Amino acid sequence: MASKILLVEDSETQLKFLQEGLAQNGFEVETAMNGAEAYKKVYSFLPDIIVSDIMMPVIDGYQLCRMIKNVDETKKIPIILLTVLDKKIDGFWGKKAGAQLFLSKSIDLKELIDNINSTIRRYPVSEEYKQTLASSADSDDSAQLRLNNILNDLLMKSVFSNEFRNLSDFLNYERVLVEKLFSLLSSFVEYNAAGVYFASPDDYSENILYLDTLGRNLSKNLLSDISYDFFRKMEEHKVINDSKFEVVRMLLGKEVDFQFGDFTSKIIIPMIFDKKLIGGICFYTRQDIDYSSFRFFDIMISELLTIFKMKYQYTEKEFMSVLDGLTGLYNRRQFEIGLEQEHNRTKRHPSDFSLALLDIDFFKRVNDTYGHQYGDYVLKTIAELMKKSFRKTDLLYRYGGEELVIIMPETNIEGAIIPVQRLRRMIEDYDFNYNGIRAKVTVSIGLTMNYQNFATPADIIKSADEALYKAKESGRNKVILYEQ
Repeated sequence: MASKILLVEDSETQLKFLQEGLAQNGFEVETAMNGAEAYKKVYSFLPDIIVSDIMMPVIDGYQLCRMIKNVDETKKIPIILLTVLDKKIDGFWGKKAGAQLFLSKSIDLKELIDNINSTIRRYPVSEEYKQTLASSADSDDSAQLRLNNILNDLLMKSVFSNEFRNLSDFLNYERVLVEKLFSLLSSFVEYNAAGVYFASPDDYSENILYLDTLGRNLSKNLLSDISYDFFRKMEEHKVINDSKFEVVRMLLGKEVDFQFGDFTSKIIIPMIFDKKLIGGICFYTRQDIDYSSFRFFDIMISELLTIFKMKYQYTEKEFMSVLDGLTGLYNRRQFEIGLEQEHNRTKRHPSDFSLALLDIDFFKRVNDTYGHQYGDYVLKTIAELMKKSFRKTDLLYRYGGEELVIIMPETNIEGAIIPVQRLRRMIEDYDFNYNGIRAKVTVSIGLTMNYQNFATPADIIKSADEALYKAKESGRNKVILYEQ
């Protein structure tokens, strides 16, 4: 049985030349002069292959190819695109459109036939597949309607994706990004309440669920229930200790009277990238809606994941610039900024804060005896013990070398000595074990606070350094308080 070729070409001269040449070589040939005509004939002619020009009126070859490959009934039909274009970008678009081959129109007939035959052999269209295609063929009006639906669908998908991608301009303005995102989502998704959460690589950052209620004044209890429900789902992927919610655009007015149980439909979608939770989104509504059956649901999730990835990576880049690479604590530069900010804050709003300066005892001996890798292990381990010993509101830094610093806001020296002593004992009792080598390590700590006679942040760190010096001079493995 002769292989069937649907030949698409807007030049009558070229069309006739190719039709006669292919027919003489045993092919059954049907012709069309533009993409729209060709698309309709696919259902009636049932070709084994489509050979199409690219530059055509109405619907060009790229668009025809994408239309054919976007429909289950036709996507297995191989396509060869012929063109006078010879730029790399033209071949790129041909492949992205789904074409099996991208050939120059200057190719001789014999070589074209060889390529057609090899493509048919490589991508055979079964008779069963053709029968399924034939059974879906209707009137010419139905074919035109199907064509219109595909074109509209492709246009809508393109516009839909572009709307999401425009949000990338606001990655460094989280609140603006959230407002723009809700404005977009509310234009095509039905909900009474929706939430967006951006996870942070910083374990000390706040976990905020931004909520949109479409301007309705929902009760705090209801919003709290939504937040609890949402973060319970997020905790399947990440430990979340502290969380809160924030309503983005709620208008003042009479409170809407309904309960969490009134929501008949909901969907909570964790955003996962590289096995990490990078955020999440949720929708709650009193209507009976299957959100997953939404027409562009997959595209929406894909585009949202891209936004969340970009936002997470942007935050991660900023976050890593303020961290010490070894310990994961804030670096020396951030300590200087943090100490100055805390000092200025307590000057404006009188309150106490304490500062502890920690030094690993005989750290040089550890490095010399066990090697620098062991020393790095000790530093990282002590940093982890610090994170377990102090509050989320306390700030932990690597000051330099084997010196570490803790700033404890809203804490006087009497309150600070308790967690500081606890940390010292934890380190003293810890069984350091790296590559089978066990060791005991202790620390000396100087503790101070923002006494009134300290005019500058430098005075505070100097006092902690003096207390640390006394701790080391008096035998190490102890906490010494600065004495005015």
